[in-house]
Amino acid sequence: MIGGNHPCFIIAEIGQNHQGDMEIAKEMIKMAKDCGADCAKFQKSELEYKFNKRALERPYTSKNSWGKTYGEHKRHLEFSHEQYKELQKYAAEVGIFFTASGMDEEYQKEFPDIPIGYSGHESGISISVAAVALGAKVIERHITLDKKAKGSDHEASLVHSELAELVRSIRLVERALGSGIKQMLPCEKACHDKVTVFSEEMQ
Repeated sequence: MIGGNHPCFIIAEIGQNHQGDMEIAKEMIKMAKDCGADCAKFQKSELEYKFNKRALERPYTSKNSWGKTYGEHKRHLEFSHEQYKELQKYAAEVGIFFTASGMDEEYQKEFPDIPIGYSGHESGISISVAAVALGAKVIERHITLDKKAKGSDHEASLVHSELAELVRSIRLVERALGSGIKQMLPCEKACHDKVTVFSEEMQ
């Protein structure tokens, strides 16, 4: 359940930081689980629908390139449907939710009643934690095994220690925010009774 009084749903965005390697992808799923994230997220594109032939055949000479053309680069980073089924099965075995966003569709309608979420690409975790304090019920951050790995998303991604700290900090903020209902806790009763007696004596 997401929204309302339920805990913030924390998504570890693997995206294409797996470098096209299934073993790396599985290691990152396990990392997300070990750090306490709720969901491991990938991206899936049907390249022939997302890009025209000219775009796929153009030379791609970026330092982050995995091929001579943009099409070769994108195909290197795209898992097949069968590979996604294998990753989904692995995530179930590990015990974490699995999702892959469709990157070739444009969302057509607005849904004003859905819970607020935040997808961050900033350095560190402070802004993501602040988003939860301001009401975000879903947090999504990219994760990586190495910030210096080839690819434009790695630098803004969280490594194991950062993801674990993000989860810990979000859960701490949620406990600090409480339910919004003002009521005396059992641990506060002794102090309350002491102050009440003192007030009565002063009158």
